[in-house]
This record gives sequence, structure tokens and C-alpha cells, in this order.
Amino acid sequence: MIYSIKNESLSVSVNSKGAELWDIHTLGGDSVSCLWDGNPEFWPRRAPVCFPWCGKVDGGWFSVDGVRYEAGAHGFVRDMEHSLAEEGADHLRFRLQWAGDRIRWPWPFSFETSHVLEGRFLTTTCTINNLGASDMPVQLGFHTGLRCPFTAGRGIRDYCIRFQMQESPDGSDRLALTESLFENDSICFSNLQSEWIQLEELDTGRYLRVATKGYPYVLLWSLPEIPGWVCIEPWTGYPGPGHQLAERPGAILLPPGASFSRSQRIEVSI
Repeated sequence: MIYSIKNESLSVSVNSKGAELWDIHTLGGDSVSCLWDGNPEFWPRRAPVCFPWCGKVDGGWFSVDGVRYEAGAHGFVRDMEHSLAEEGADHLRFRLQWAGDRIRWPWPFSFETSHVLEGRFLTTTCTINNLGASDMPVQLGFHTGLRCPFTAGRGIRDYCIRFQMQESPDGSDRLALTESLFENDSICFSNLQSEWIQLEELDTGRYLRVATKGYPYVLLWSLPEIPGWVCIEPWTGYPGPGHQLAERPGAILLPPGASFSRSQRIEVSI
């Protein structure tokens, strides 16, 4: 089911499947859609959350206490129905309760996702509680597809990725968008110094900005030719070799009864 919230600046839609951001629209003047539309010809998702792991798992499986678990990319909470827990004019909160099993994930946990509008900012916060009796390895990542181009009649070369600091491969503060940029899949930055990364329209300076402070990994991703979106993805962890999730880069061992929370903040200036 699709739920909507809005304020004086933005209208936001969220799908209860995965508690996934479904649309961000500007209000007033020419309304602009800021998110990829999920065209299944290219990429059927829009802004999924990655949990309990980010990226692919070596060989497509992991092991816990000698039991093998098959594992697709980016975890499984993005594919599950989340219950609406709270709804207001400018905020939504969803909840997923996982009992644990011997097929997908042995640890029970709760997963809450809130989406809150404040002016031209949208903050999505995910909070995980370990309801099991042993430490639970977790990674969390946001995988938001920003529409590119976001102005009709523009092409991808009219845009760049801009960093707060000089972080691009050539030591500048921006990365040009070209048709071949993602021919080798995603681009990963580790220990990024920039507190934000934005998709920016070159001649107007208009942008969609994602806060990245505190995240050890930030990825950029699209398909070759950039057919309508660029993802800016803050992640707490990263794929690694082997079949023990606790040994993956950035993995956090969450003790029984403990909670873990991270936020993604998007600023819309278009």
C-alpha cells in the first residue's frame, strides 16, 4: 500500500513493502519528481533499504553455527511488507517484526523505519532491535535512486556529482556524469571526508543532496548510459570474502536487547 505525506515544500509517497520511499515531489511552481520511477525495463526498485547486509554475499550464502543460509544481494527487509505504526501530516513510521528462522535469518529482530519532512528536507531513519539471545551481525545501507536528469529536456552530461570536499578520483570536488561512468558497476568511496554528496545541475546549481557524515562507505551506482537515475548510497558496511557475516567490513555485532539506528537525510533544492 502507498502512503503519502506533505508539507509546504514537498510531497512524499512511501510503499509499505519495504517501507520504501516511492516518490518525492516538489510543490509550488513546476512540480518536479526527484526519485527514479522504478521502470522494470531497467531497475524495478526506487529507494530500497539494505539490511541485514549490504551488497552481495560471497557465493550467495552465509553460515551460522554450521547452518547454511542462502543470501541474495542487500538483505531481505526490502522485500517484506511493513506495518504502518504511526501516521501524521508530515511523518510516517513503519514496523517489521522478524521471528527468526532457519531459512533466511536466525536472529529475531524488530525493524522500524520513519520518514519525516522538515521544510525541503526528508529524513529516513531505520532502527533495529536485536530480540534474540546472541550477538547479531548487521550492516545497514540506503540505496536511493535520484532522478537524473530531473529537468525535462536535459541530458546526463548536464549534471555532475559534487562533493563537499575534494573527493573525486581526480582530486577535485566533482565527478562528471558520462555514459561510461558505470560500465564497471558501482563506485565506492571509503572513509569519505565530505559530509554530503549531491546530484547537481551544472548551469543552474540546483541539486539533490544526500548527507553522508558518519558513514564509512558511500557508493554511487547506475547502469551504463545512466538510463534515468543515479544512486547515492550511504552504507555502514561493505561486502567481503568468506561466509561469516560478522567478518564483513563494517559489520556491527549487536548484543541481545540492544538497538542500532542510522538516518539518511535528503535535501531538495530544485
